[in-house]
Amino acid sequence: MRKFPLITFLFWSSLFFGQATLDSIPLLTKELDEVVVVDKQQSSLLELRSNKSLIDMSAIKHIPKVLGTSDPVRYLQSLSGIQTNNETTSGIHVQGCDDYQTMVSINGAPVYYPNHLLGLFSTFISSHFQRMTVEQAEHRGTMENRIGGLINLETKHFQPKKFELEGNIGLINSDLTLTIPCGKKTALYLSGRGSYINALYGKFLKVDEMNIGYYFLDTNLTYAIQATEKDEIVLSGFFSRDKIGLTDSGGTAFGVGIKWHNMVGSLYWNRQLQGGNYRATLSYSGFNNVIDIENVFADVDTEALWSSVDFKNRLNKRLKDNMFLSSSIDFTHYYTKPLNFLHSGLDFIKQSEPKLPQHAEEFAIGADLQHRLGWFSYNVGLHGSLFYNKHCFGACDPRLSFHFYPAGGHEISLHGGCYTQFFHKAGLTGGGLPTDFFLLADKKNSPERAIGTNLRYTATLLNGMLSFQMEGYFKQIYGVVESLGNILQLINQGFNYDEYLINGDGRNYGLNLTIQKNKGIISGHVSYSLGYATRKFPDLDNSQEYIYSASHERRHDLNIVINSHFAKRWTIGAQFVLASGLPYTKAEEAYILNGKMICKYSTFNGAHMKLYNRLDLSCSYDIIKKNGHEFGINLSAYNVYCRKNHQFVVYRENLKPTFGTSLSTIIPSISIYGKF
Repeated sequence: MRKFPLITFLFWSSLFFGQATLDSIPLLTKELDEVVVVDKQQSSLLELRSNKSLIDMSAIKHIPKVLGTSDPVRYLQSLSGIQTNNETTSGIHVQGCDDYQTMVSINGAPVYYPNHLLGLFSTFISSHFQRMTVEQAEHRGTMENRIGGLINLETKHFQPKKFELEGNIGLINSDLTLTIPCGKKTALYLSGRGSYINALYGKFLKVDEMNIGYYFLDTNLTYAIQATEKDEIVLSGFFSRDKIGLTDSGGTAFGVGIKWHNMVGSLYWNRQLQGGNYRATLSYSGFNNVIDIENVFADVDTEALWSSVDFKNRLNKRLKDNMFLSSSIDFTHYYTKPLNFLHSGLDFIKQSEPKLPQHAEEFAIGADLQHRLGWFSYNVGLHGSLFYNKHCFGACDPRLSFHFYPAGGHEISLHGGCYTQFFHKAGLTGGGLPTDFFLLADKKNSPERAIGTNLRYTATLLNGMLSFQMEGYFKQIYGVVESLGNILQLINQGFNYDEYLINGDGRNYGLNLTIQKNKGIISGHVSYSLGYATRKFPDLDNSQEYIYSASHERRHDLNIVINSHFAKRWTIGAQFVLASGLPYTKAEEAYILNGKMICKYSTFNGAHMKLYNRLDLSCSYDIIKKNGHEFGINLSAYNVYCRKNHQFVVYRENLKPTFGTSLSTIIPSISIYGKF
């Protein structure tokens, strides 16, 4: 559970080596090829509903750009209930849950690591997608087995009338999206993005005298076929790759290389029925990471693979004018190649036995009945599942929601339910690095289960000019798995990380507030979250009553996002973030026993880093904007006032803590964007 930042890993290694409601039912209408809105006011980027939030990806370009790019996940992290990231924490934490407890997907196919290094960019190219759906607390009976939330990105699939090119060329990365009509009933969408951050900013990318070399690559493909008036077939593929290398700038022959990639492929068939629709999806999702440590004395290599094959069926049917039935049947096959350590030059460490690949199966069935009675509606859901991994586990999770409509534009919802998840994730280090590994539920590590409830009020005011949302939530979690081991301990124990896994419980509760201005010259939103994410691990402390803050907890989180169209061709945006510092564990003593370093720590996560705050600015000028064509230039600045936010702690001589940051200066960027 003691998740050390990468620098701690490097430092100790160097020492060791010598250095729904009814409106949630899919619309059963034919999608228009193009919509032209003649209005000087911008339409709302974010639509707040009682059970979900809908983000318009075509309007995502109007939000403040960071490093020349309007990133959908970064915008997502500015919403209440979704934790603000810092430069080295890239996970998506929904209402206090860990990042892996929320399902991020493309057309329903999960993406297990949806961020690039440092969290500055997600792996998603916004121009390739049509919209993003966010479900935080209200789970339906047809939702996949997760105890967090659900974030789904839907690719473009309408039939275009002409060839289109849309792109962005910047100092850090460039992206390009092609829309290619292949006939009256088929279309191809291709997107790609690559980075070259070291070319200009290499001298700024240093961590504790370590030089960083880094690049990433994203590709998307979508092929849409309108087979008949009622049948649509969509083939989608996604691939991302990252590689980072760290070398000692002091001349010591020491380096770390980390490579990871995502691969997702899906094929779905959507059939429009009378009063409903049916959708079947077949998908593959995989995540692989490799860590290589080189030293003049020894080398250490690790590799882990996690993948799943899913077959999902969804049926939505209108029973009456005010009653809907939704059902789901899902089958998932998991394959994992557990984390294996291979080393050379460490003759005094016994080579650990390679862990064999594991297979597991999950079968789930769910149903929802939604009924509206005037100013009141309710949803009754049930989700049952079976999971087999040498041992069989089962779950039967009820969900119940009530929605009240006291007046036009106002809604109050109350939800309660049980949730189950059949896999875990633990980590070797912290800091948002892809050194985490996935674990299947087994006899030792039982499935994660949760009981949650939330109360939400949503209002649309002044003829849609303003939107307001307030929500309180509570979730009790059982069966959480964490890793106590750091890299030094793993070396000493022959890389047997199983010995350091512990089990415990968690509790998330808090309050979320959002007020949004949807129209006018100035638009944007202000969101505030008060959230507690606590954990209790009996193996960590003799006291059964001792409660710890989760490593990702940000108790207070304020985001202000402003966008202004003050002139015909000019757009100015700003984002300000103010949040509590992350918790960490103080080291008190260290000594050598039998050739091994032993550290004594104070209360786990009993201390907090300083307050996190940051200001980003963006300015865009449209040189050409006519007849659907766009060409312009964007200037942006990340961390305008050079705030040195604490991201990790390193203990040096006499265990004196040193707080560090990898991005302590302003990072300006210029980019050229266009659509033709």
